Amino acid sequence: MKNPVILIVLLAAGAAVGIFGARSFLKAPPPAPGLSSAPDEAASALPANLPSLDRSDDFVRLRASELSKAPAFGAWLEQDSLIPRLAAAMSMIANGKFPRETFAAFAPRGKFLVVKKGGKVFVDPAGYARYDAFAALVSGVDAVAAAKLFSELEPLFDIAHRELGEKTAGARATFLAAAAELLETPRLGDGVLLKEGKKGIGWVYADEELEGRSLAQKQLLRMGPKNQDAVQAKLRAVTLALGASAGR
Repeated sequence: MKNPVILIVLLAAGAAVGIFGARSFLKAPPPAPGLSSAPDEAASALPANLPSLDRSDDFVRLRASELSKAPAFGAWLEQDSLIPRLAAAMSMIANGKFPRETFAAFAPRGKFLVVKKGGKVFVDPAGYARYDAFAALVSGVDAVAAAKLFSELEPLFDIAHRELGEKTAGARATFLAAAAELLETPRLGDGVLLKEGKKGIGWVYADEELEGRSLAQKQLLRMGPKNQDAVQAKLRAVTLALGASAGR
């Protein structure tokens, strides 16, 4: 049971919210019939202060660097195709999936810890500390600043969103859906019972309701209650701030 979890827009979740490091994943599907000219039309409609999507990385790094001074976040920003990566991550999380490689840089070191009692296997709460640094990074992000940045970059997110083949909800709606997916994650109590999974999977939750949760929610659960609370609190704050800036 390894993970980072999302954000800082996600990581803002990223921030905030996982895109996969694999270049093949970033290839957009063929445009739907009648939409072949959409990217050019979208680019021409961009606000004058925004660069084109394919030249946006430096601009995004400059703006996003103000969200957190954590070295790990700065290193994460050195990746290319930042907006497409985050757009794909938001879409995956909104659908219950987890963009593991997007946030691989924040993955904790060490193995998932268990403790055996009375012939049964439980989650070892000591293992939650592996995620303290990431939760602290997320907690340190200014929610209002993150929401303002998302609103500023939203036209670029919308373009990246469409290039992924999304033809219905815009990037803002997708972010809010991703946030809602994580906010619906239940909070673990004490004594979380485990059982062996199928070969190669390792431990899984013995509680079928927990194990049946989406991959995105289970990644958040594995951070532990304290860190989960921190991430969810920041997501709520960013969501509220986005609502306040919805009029842009």
